[in-house]
Amino acid sequence: MDLSIRFRREMDKGLCRDTNPTAAIKMLPTFVRSTPDGTEQGEFLSLDLGGSNFRVLLVRVMADGEQKVEMESQIYAIPEHLMRGSGSELFDHIADCLSNFLEKMGIKDKKLPLGFTFSFPCQQTKLDESVLVSWTKGFKASGVEGQDVVSLLRKSIKKRGDFDIDIVAVVNDTVGTMMTCGYDDHHCEIGLIVGTGTNACYMEQMRNLELLDGDEGRMCVNTEWGAFGDDGALEDLRTDIDREIDAGSLNPGKQLFSRRLHKMVRRLVPDCDVRFLQSQDGSGKGAAMVTAVAYRLAAQHVERQRILDTLRLSREQLVEVKKLMSEEMVRGLSKQTHEQASVKMLPTYVRSTPDGTEHGDFLALDLGGSSFRVLLVRVRSGKKHNVDMHHKIYSIPQETMQGTGEELFSHIVDCIADFLEYMGMRGASLPLGFTFSFPCHQSKLDQGILLRWTKGFKASGCVGQDVVTLLKDAVSRRQEFDLNFVAVVNDTVGTMMTCGYEDSKCEVGLIVGTGTNACYMEEMHNIELVENDDGRMCVNMEWGAFGDNGELDDFCTQFDHMVDECSNNPGKQRYEKMISGMYLGEIVRNVLMDFTAKGLLFRGKLSERLKTRGIFETKFLSQIEKDRLAMRQVRSILQHLGLTSSTCDDSVLVKEVCSVVARRAAQLCGAGLAAVVDKIRQNRNLNQLSVTVGVDGTLYKTHPHFANIMQETLQDLAPQCQVTFHKSEDGSGKGAALITAVACRIKSEGQH
Repeated sequence: MDLSIRFRREMDKGLCRDTNPTAAIKMLPTFVRSTPDGTEQGEFLSLDLGGSNFRVLLVRVMADGEQKVEMESQIYAIPEHLMRGSGSELFDHIADCLSNFLEKMGIKDKKLPLGFTFSFPCQQTKLDESVLVSWTKGFKASGVEGQDVVSLLRKSIKKRGDFDIDIVAVVNDTVGTMMTCGYDDHHCEIGLIVGTGTNACYMEQMRNLELLDGDEGRMCVNTEWGAFGDDGALEDLRTDIDREIDAGSLNPGKQLFSRRLHKMVRRLVPDCDVRFLQSQDGSGKGAAMVTAVAYRLAAQHVERQRILDTLRLSREQLVEVKKLMSEEMVRGLSKQTHEQASVKMLPTYVRSTPDGTEHGDFLALDLGGSSFRVLLVRVRSGKKHNVDMHHKIYSIPQETMQGTGEELFSHIVDCIADFLEYMGMRGASLPLGFTFSFPCHQSKLDQGILLRWTKGFKASGCVGQDVVTLLKDAVSRRQEFDLNFVAVVNDTVGTMMTCGYEDSKCEVGLIVGTGTNACYMEEMHNIELVENDDGRMCVNMEWGAFGDNGELDDFCTQFDHMVDECSNNPGKQRYEKMISGMYLGEIVRNVLMDFTAKGLLFRGKLSERLKTRGIFETKFLSQIEKDRLAMRQVRSILQHLGLTSSTCDDSVLVKEVCSVVARRAAQLCGAGLAAVVDKIRQNRNLNQLSVTVGVDGTLYKTHPHFANIMQETLQDLAPQCQVTFHKSEDGSGKGAALITAVACRIKSEGQH
C-alpha cells in the first residue's frame, strides 16, 4: 500500500507542469485521443522498430457486422554497421525494406496510412511527430537524437521516390499493446509490458494533463514507469542483491508471475474490477489500430463539423440578418405595409421613461402565466430614487384559465381584494398598472384588445375584447373598492421601465427567456398607426415573429425545420424558435439524434428517452456550458437521458453541439438588437449613440456565455452605438407601476 501511495504521488508530479521536470515518472502525452470503438475499417501499414530486427505489417480492419482483423507481415534485419552508422543510412535501409514489402504485396501504387511503433525514449509533440531523446538497445546511429524520427523516415521515402505513404501516428510498444487489446475489449484503457523491460500507459483525463492546453476529453499517457526510484525513492526497499545487479531481468515462470500480479492488484484495489487480457499480436497491430482510430476520428470530425457548420453563422450572414430586421421594422411602422409585416411594431402609448420626479402609491398587476402577482409600489422622489414594493403571488386554477372570461377576471379581482385586505388598505382607490403578457392591440395607454391567448390560456369571451374593460366590469360587480385604470403594458415594456427608473439612458427593453421580444423608444413621426407627430413612444416590436414571411429561410437548418414542424404553431415565431429557451434544447436534441443515426455519437445507439420531444431541457445547455463544469456532470446529464454507455468523447461532443446552438442564438439576438439601436441612432441623426438596454429572461441570466456573445455581435454590427446592459431585478410588475407613475406625472404636469 505504501509503495502504491508513493507511486501515485510521483504520477501526480509527472502530470503537473511545475513539478514535471523533477518527476521520475515522466507521464508523457502520446496524442492518442481515443481507444478503438469497433467501427474502424480500412487497410493500414505498420512498422514495428524496437531492436535489431523490425517488422513491416499490412493490417486489414473490417467492421461489417463483426469485427475482424487480417494481418500479413515480414521481418527484416538491421545489420550491425547500420545500427552504429549514420541516421540517414539507417532510415534509407528502413525505406528500402518498406518498398520491398509493398512490392511483394502488390500495393506499391496505393497511398496507405502508416503507424510507426518506435520503442525508444521519445518526446512526442503531435501524434505524427516524435523526437528521439536517446538511443537504447545497442543503437548508436548518429544525427538522430534530438530529431523527429517521422521527418527522417519521410525524407528517406521521398529520396527513393517509388512509393508514397501517409504517416499518421508514432506510438511506443506499450500504447500499441493497449490499442491491440482495446480493439477486442472496449474496456481496455491500460497497457502494460513486463518483459525485457517494463512500462505502462493508460487513458488520462485531459484536464489533469497540465503539460498540454485543452481540458476536454482524454489522452493516453505513457508513464515511462521503469524510471520510478531513480531519485532514490525506492532505496529503503532495495537489497544488496538489487544494488549489485541494478540491471537485469527477472522472469521466474510466466504463469506464477501473472497469478501473483492479478491477486495483488485485486487486494490493493478491491473497488476496481480489473481484467487482464494478453496481447497476442504485439505492438505492430497496435500501431495500425492507433492509425485506424486516428483515421476514424478524423473522418468523424469532418462529418460532424460539416453538419455543425450549417448552424454556424458567418459575419456576412449576421450583417444580412440585421439588414432584414431593419427593413421589417420599417414595414411594421408604415400604414401601407403594417398588415403584411412579420414584425408588428405595436404602439404601446408609453410616451416617456421615468425622470425621477415620480411620486405616489400605485397598484400593479402582473399576469403572464398560471400564477400572477399583485403589487403595491410606493415611489418616492428626491435625490435618491426610492421604490418600496410589497407583493403577493396568487395562482390561477387550470379550470379558470380555460373557463369563461367572466370567471377569470372575477378571480383576479378577488385576489386584488385579498391583497388590499392583507395590506390594511381595504377600500382604497389607487392608480393601477396592468402587465398583461399576451399579444394585444393598443389604441391608448389604458386599453388593450386581446389578439389571441397563449401559454395555455383559453378563457372564452376575451379575444377581441379590451382587457381593461373586462377587469373594470369585474371590479364593479364586486362593489368593494375602486381602481383608477391607467396603463396596460406588456412584460418587455415593463422591463424597460423598471431599468429606466435606475438608468435614465434605458430606452430599449429585451426579454430572452422561454420566449423573446424587444421594445424601444421610437420617434412619433415614424409611427404611422398613431396620429400624433410629437415626441416619442415605446414600440412593442413582437420580434419573435420575424422570419414568418420567409426572411430567415436562408439561415434555417434541417434541425430548425424539424423543431418548427413539431411545435404548437408551425410556421410562426420563426426568430423566437432559433433564439429562445423554449426551443434550444429541442434543436440540440435533433442534432444529437442525427449524429447518433450517422454513427458519429453514442456508438450509433439511440436511447428511447432521447427520442422523446422536449426531454433535452434548455437548462441543460446552461449547465453543460459552465466552463469549470467537469465532464462528469455532462455524463450525469446524459445518463439522466438514458444514455448510460456514453463515453468521455461523447460528452465532449455534446458540449460542442450545445455551444454551437447557443452561440447562434446569441448572435441572432445580437444582430436583431443591432438593427434596433442603429435605428435609434439614425432617427436622432447622431454619429455616436449611448444607450442602455434593460434585459430580463432566464436564458440571458443563467447561460454562461449568451450575454457576452450577444454583446460582441452587437458591438461588431453597430460600432457607432455604445450599449450598456442593465439586468432587470424586479421584473415587469414594478415596470407596470412605474409606467402608471409616469402617466400620472405627465397628467399632473398637463393640469398645472
